[in-house]
Amino acid sequence: NWGVSEGLDYENWEELEFDYTQIVNERNGIISRVGLDFGYVADPTGLVATLIDMENKEIFIYDEHYQKGMRNNQIAEMIKYKGLAKERIIADSAEPKSIDEIKILGVYGIKGAQKGKDSILNGIQFLQQFKIYVHPKCTNTLIELSSYIWDKGKDGQQINKPIDYFNHILDALR
Repeated sequence: NWGVSEGLDYENWEELEFDYTQIVNERNGIISRVGLDFGYVADPTGLVATLIDMENKEIFIYDEHYQKGMRNNQIAEMIKYKGLAKERIIADSAEPKSIDEIKILGVYGIKGAQKGKDSILNGIQFLQQFKIYVHPKCTNTLIELSSYIWDKGKDGQQINKPIDYFNHILDALR
């Protein structure tokens, strides 16, 4: 436990082999959502594909993408290639121009995230209500969940803000 704040880290997850089509076919009320966090030079673009079971408070992460240097046309093509173009995709609202461009390129279900005050902490606390299952092929998600670290202030004391590292898939998930 990397000295993180009590109750603000990710401990509610496990790696699990599963068939996402079986979950969709066997459970009622499953919500499919894809999260997208834009990156380019310094940070990777992070995409995470999930199935959400609100009744049982479970999230199944079944696909991801993690790559630096992607232009919007490449992001759109990757989404189409993965068969996610018709899914509801919630993207980082800090880049409305990118969202519009990707929509024009045929990914019509993409829209910007609605962020409020303290959206990072609120998003983490929301996710803590769920048991999160991560498919073994989602290696970057597994690395980020295992490596999430909270930042420290000038006095060396931990603050309620994660460092901007090991968080690109998790930002997309939030």
